[in-house]
Amino acid sequence: MSTAPNDVDAIRRQMAEIRRELYEDVRDVVATAEAVTDWHRYITAYPWVSLGAAVTAGYFLVPKRRPAERALERLPGAEELAKIREELEATRGLLAEAAGGGAPTRKARKGLIGAALGMLVPLALRAAQGYAVKYLEQWIAQQPLLLQAGPPPGPTPGEPGGPRRPSSPRRGGAGPGAA
Repeated sequence: MSTAPNDVDAIRRQMAEIRRELYEDVRDVVATAEAVTDWHRYITAYPWVSLGAAVTAGYFLVPKRRPAERALERLPGAEELAKIREELEATRGLLAEAAGGGAPTRKARKGLIGAALGMLVPLALRAAQGYAVKYLEQWIAQQPLLLQAGPPPGPTPGEPGGPRRPSSPRRGGAGPGAA
């Protein structure tokens, strides 16, 4: 009968070992789940893919605007509003022709390419502006150095081989007509 307590102790040890393994397995699953759902890791590992996913999600999640014409059609008196709008368009065309611009053109930026250009053009202009400012700052910073350095080396006026300075008769020097 001594085997019964040994069996109970063995079963308890096995259960404790199973609980410890189960705890470690759950801890590993939780760590893996945290790593999979950590969006910071994906952004640092795949920045361009993350940017593309964000742009795509924004494109599909933002609702499209309803055209103003549909909203105007539902209003009472929509026919009068349509006539007024046609008159405005005709007047706009006449004004554009009178100004020499010809027929009015609508510049509508549509789609993803227009949105991308709308974002990139100001960035490019700012970059060009920053480059120009940096160039001017460097140029201005070099100007005092050039002024402090003095004239470039070479013959000075009055030396043989140098440019002649016309002397003034008031100073007592010989003028151009004097011998």
